[in-house]
Amino acid sequence: MTKSHLSLVGYPIEGNQRTRLGSAIHRTLISEGGGEWRAQVEERLQNLIRLQQGWDGYQGQPVSFTNAAFAFRMLESVCGPYTPAPQIVPGVDGDLQIEWHTLKGDIELDVRGPNDVHAWRLVLGDDTDGEELYLRTDFSKIVDWVKKLTESVIAPIATAA
Repeated sequence: MTKSHLSLVGYPIEGNQRTRLGSAIHRTLISEGGGEWRAQVEERLQNLIRLQQGWDGYQGQPVSFTNAAFAFRMLESVCGPYTPAPQIVPGVDGDLQIEWHTLKGDIELDVRGPNDVHAWRLVLGDDTDGEELYLRTDFSKIVDWVKKLTESVIAPIATAA
C-alpha cells in the first residue's frame, strides 16, 4: 500500500500537522495511493483553497480546507480506481460543485460543508426531472450512480490494463 501526500495549501508536511508559514496555515491530508482521478482532484482542490475573498470579482467566499478535505474523503468513498475525475467548481458561498457529465447523464454533488451534500442525477432518456438526495454520511447511493454513469467509460480502460 502506497501513501501519497495531499497538501491542500502548498507544501507537503509529514503527518497530520499544522504550521503557520507567512499568513497561511499549511495542513496535510494523508491519502491512500491509487485511483486515476486522485491526482487531478488533488491538484484542483489545492488550487481552490488558495482562492482569496472576492475571487469571483464580487464577494465570493474562499473554499475552506475543511470543505475541501471532506469533499476529497467523500470522493474516496464514491470513486473506484478507474472512475473518471469529476469537474470541480467553487461556489460563491465557499461550497464545491462536483460534477460528472457523460452521454448517459449527469451527476452533480453540491458539497455545502462537511456532512451537508445535495446530490442530483439525471439519466438521459428518463422522463423525470432527475433524482435528488440530501446526504450527510451515507454515500452508497452515489457510489451506484457514479458506477452506472461511468461504467462504459471505465470498461475500455480496465480491459486495456
